[in-house]
Amino acid sequence: MLPEVSVTATSPPESDVLPTDSSSVYGLDLSVLDTPRQVTPINQTMMRSSGMTAQGYIDPLSTAFLIPGAISENSGGMMAAPSVRGMAAQPYINGIQFTALEAGMPLTPFNWNMVESEDITEGPANAVFGQEQAAGGTVNYITKQPYFDRFRGQMWDTTGMYENYMWGADIGGPIDKEHKVAYRLSYMGIENGSYYQPDVHNDQQNVYLALGARPTDNYSVDFYSDFGTYDFTPMMEWMNRPTSSLIQDGLYNTGSLPVSQVQVGTVNNPGFASYAGPLEPISRRMIANNPESQGLGYTGFVQLVQRLQLGEGIQLRNNTFAYYGRNSVVAPSAYYTEVAMGDYEIDNRTELLAQFATPIGQSKESSSPGGGLLGKLLLQHQIDTGVEWGFEHNLDYESQMWFGNSNAWDILRTNPTSWNLTQTAFFQSLIRNPSAPGGGEWPIPGKPGAYFEPLNGSAGTTDSNYWTLAPFYQHDLQITDKLSLLFGARATTYFVSSQTPPGTPPELFVQAQTIQELPMVNASAVYKIYPWWTAYFTYNWMYVANVGAVGGFNVYPSGLPNSSFDLQEQLFEGGFKWSLLHNKLYASVAGFSQQIPLFNFVDVSPTPATVTGLEANLTYQPDRHWWMRTGYFFARGVEDWSGLPYGPPMSQTYSTALALQANLPLNNNGSYPPGAYPFIGWPQQVINAMVTYQADSGFGATVSALVMSQQFLGYNYATAIPWQYLLNARIFYAQPKWEVSLWIYNLTNEPYWLPYAIGSMPDRTNDYGGIVAGLPFWVQGTMAWKF
Repeated sequence: MLPEVSVTATSPPESDVLPTDSSSVYGLDLSVLDTPRQVTPINQTMMRSSGMTAQGYIDPLSTAFLIPGAISENSGGMMAAPSVRGMAAQPYINGIQFTALEAGMPLTPFNWNMVESEDITEGPANAVFGQEQAAGGTVNYITKQPYFDRFRGQMWDTTGMYENYMWGADIGGPIDKEHKVAYRLSYMGIENGSYYQPDVHNDQQNVYLALGARPTDNYSVDFYSDFGTYDFTPMMEWMNRPTSSLIQDGLYNTGSLPVSQVQVGTVNNPGFASYAGPLEPISRRMIANNPESQGLGYTGFVQLVQRLQLGEGIQLRNNTFAYYGRNSVVAPSAYYTEVAMGDYEIDNRTELLAQFATPIGQSKESSSPGGGLLGKLLLQHQIDTGVEWGFEHNLDYESQMWFGNSNAWDILRTNPTSWNLTQTAFFQSLIRNPSAPGGGEWPIPGKPGAYFEPLNGSAGTTDSNYWTLAPFYQHDLQITDKLSLLFGARATTYFVSSQTPPGTPPELFVQAQTIQELPMVNASAVYKIYPWWTAYFTYNWMYVANVGAVGGFNVYPSGLPNSSFDLQEQLFEGGFKWSLLHNKLYASVAGFSQQIPLFNFVDVSPTPATVTGLEANLTYQPDRHWWMRTGYFFARGVEDWSGLPYGPPMSQTYSTALALQANLPLNNNGSYPPGAYPFIGWPQQVINAMVTYQADSGFGATVSALVMSQQFLGYNYATAIPWQYLLNARIFYAQPKWEVSLWIYNLTNEPYWLPYAIGSMPDRTNDYGGIVAGLPFWVQGTMAWKF
């Protein structure tokens, strides 16, 4: 689980950013220098400096200012995790998997106010934490902890351009005179508009409560809870019809069919040249959002963490987590519908941690000085072993078989309320049609005007219940003072029962049960060339599962196929880490090859994707006034469709410019031939840099830069976003009782673009149907009163 967290009266310096503390990612007491992975601890200083949650949700580029391989998905606020190495990370809350989501997206916003810090690991998880879904990395959110030393708190208000308003309060302290029981209560409210107008908003209310007790020296218990309500615009639509003319000159392809004649596919779908209008300038603020788009939801979790010291070097831990979420998402122009009728997960992990030394390691002969190349023999052990079990219930209605038809709409010349696929003759032909793909479109019970597909495979419709049982073992063996081995294993058994939900017509009803075993192994070697210079090699191998849009298992017409459970994920990684200049400079470099399985919506084998590359990072903090970070990421991702009956699908397989030139239909909903395809929506090279200075007076400033190489929008590699850069800044004045900061986004007002989806994210299939105009020069101010 997590290392012990304590809060003392002396706070670290504002600019304490060196990654020298122990990391939570293996459940063992390992420093970042000795952790055989690319891992980045991110504290509040780094979160504020990068603007990670300045908009109330994770900005797609904010994490990349800290980790160059972490450019994230454009979700408009519905991501619960950043993306790493081309795919969303698997999120954990205080060490427990958050599984009621798919590809990092729970389809409701996330409460970033509860996060105290986070540990981001690039690549798959280990045996202690486990991993259910395919992911590019992991992120462990460590939530706010109670204050045991004294009462303290703060109130804050944030106001930014484009109708961004956020506010909150945070208090905590000991409850009893002996300071053995303490609390932390935190509230955040958001009423945000958006640069992307009109009719885009994110309103939410979140309350977080933490309680802690230390009744004896040997026992501690912590309770964490969160509740949030959400009213938001589901950002399933961005600016459509991306072309080189749009990217380079801001010129948009106009022209539209009557709404009733809009078609998806190639049948009865006229070529674009037959009705296209001229190229015309378009505002970067315009997106293909129908004002009738709707996002509503509420979520909550409770968590109980207990630690019992059984003796010297032996500890028993128990971590119980329960989450509940209910939401409704409707995006008419995309067309996308998702309604979760009350999904929940329960997870419990009980583990025994032991630290000891093999007697030979303490003998007189073995403790002599020296030791040569391999060092002095120690044979010291850290073991974390136990069992984790879980249960998840999903009752979800999804319609996304036709998701990504946005090129049908001329967003410059037509009424936004007409951007609605349900108004077309094409969609009307799907309603109550059991012969249509996915079993047709059927009314969602209790949701008038919204439809679902009962047999859309991995798209998400399900009435699913499943149990998991996972024994695990993780062992860190310090052989000598220079050489250590880390190895672990986990076997997760899934007991799944799934069926089509109420509202499914009898002729389409399917139910199935299955028992599946998903193994996992990890092994690493760490060698200390010098106390300040570590070399490591890591291998991870596991099977992960293919889940639907909110984390449930979905029945196909054939039931629950093995192809939903035999997704192999693998990592080879090796590198060096340095802690230099009396621990004031930390640097790392790593080469890696990571296999990420890509699920397919139909019952066929997953598509293997491999990301191979090199990453280097450096953090330097010479004193309490200065700190800097810089990094370089180079990686090539390739999807291998060679062994499948078709290649990668897209909602449109060519740009709108080619459709005009060759008189091809928009929204042809096709596939490329089998073969190997480099990632789309993916910069193969990223460079970042961030510098902060804080004077004794309290004045400080941060300047950060990000450079990205070109990103192709389609698998024909004909249209690309060129090389781009972005500069951000933050100016602040901090005193013991108050703080003022001004955050400046896109300092030079660079007109940059981002793809609809990145790398191997599932909705990359719409990259020729949507593109994101990056935010312009944007200013936000925060005032905080501390007490």
